[in-house]
Amino acid sequence: MDLEKQNAPEHLSEGDDQPEERVEETKDEVSLLREQLEAERIKAEEYYNKYLRALADAENQRKRWQKDKDELLRYGNMPLLKKLLPLVDDFKRAKAAIEQGGDVSSLLKGVEMIEKRLLDLLVQEGVKAIPAEGEMFDPRFHEAFSIDESGQYPDGTIVQEFQTGYTYQERVLRPSMVVVAQTRSTDEE
Repeated sequence: MDLEKQNAPEHLSEGDDQPEERVEETKDEVSLLREQLEAERIKAEEYYNKYLRALADAENQRKRWQKDKDELLRYGNMPLLKKLLPLVDDFKRAKAAIEQGGDVSSLLKGVEMIEKRLLDLLVQEGVKAIPAEGEMFDPRFHEAFSIDESGQYPDGTIVQEFQTGYTYQERVLRPSMVVVAQTRSTDEE
């Protein structure tokens, strides 16, 4: 027995049932840790479910935005088209007047009024004519249709406009088709 006393841990004395208390303390700690682990697992599961819902909400929002964008592209011109309809009506009335043998000067006046209304509408919508005749040639806004080699104008000057060009919100819708002055070079002679 003396040998057993020597090999026994120092903190244990005879008749001391401390190992049993330590086992119970360890069991209590393990139970506590298991409860904490279960609580953290539940919390992690809640966070994961929230993440999945947020992911689904984001995907649904993206789909809604795409649908709105598609509808805007599809129906975005409706306000402009509504503004054009009265001009269509005016053209129909002008056509009917021609068919009834109306006076040419009054028909011309009516067509000029329709043209003015159309140009005013374009300006309201942000469309502007590109200045051309008398201006210097700019390839961003003008397309050279022909060259005037008469020598009456400085090189690069636009001497005639065949087709008016237009910009929309500072972007070129269509360049002006123009005749540009250019003197003949001595290499060609």
